[in-house]
Amino acid sequence: MMKPLTTKEKILETARQLFWTRGYSNVSVRDITGAAGVDAALVSRYFGGKQGLFEATLAVIPQWPALQAEPEHVIEEAVASFSHPFDPDCEEANPFTMLLANIIDPEMGDKIRDLVQIALAEPLAEKLGGDKRHDHAAMVLSTLFGMALMRKNFRLHALKDLDTDDIRARTDHLVQSALKF
Repeated sequence: MMKPLTTKEKILETARQLFWTRGYSNVSVRDITGAAGVDAALVSRYFGGKQGLFEATLAVIPQWPALQAEPEHVIEEAVASFSHPFDPDCEEANPFTMLLANIIDPEMGDKIRDLVQIALAEPLAEKLGGDKRHDHAAMVLSTLFGMALMRKNFRLHALKDLDTDDIRARTDHLVQSALKF
């Protein structure tokens, strides 16, 4: 049986869901505490305010599984991690939706750009190795995020209706081409 969430955990989980799907500037402390069913003063008590709460949600981002793969399998794992079935009704908070919802945020955009550089681009470059590792990492991430964005957010018919194997093969082809640059 699962242990019930503490008040602090309930606030953090609710904030993660809202910040990661709607964006930092589109969510108020009252939105979070109302959804969590707690007093708004608890955000300041536990997290020091709205920004501290947002930063606490970033602390629980799981590491990208592709970065755990052996160097010779990192591309395969990276493509696989972005090739799951398309679900237009999915509003689940996940690192991808968090990045999309917050990258253009006037208050948190720089923090998100730094996070992508430090947590994704630099470790991927190290895994890829070679003289062009930083260029290659940027191209791989651009390809993966571009495909995901076109499928999930723009819902391009030609992409959203592909099965997992087909989207994986097409994405891998684009990534392999980007690595030749």
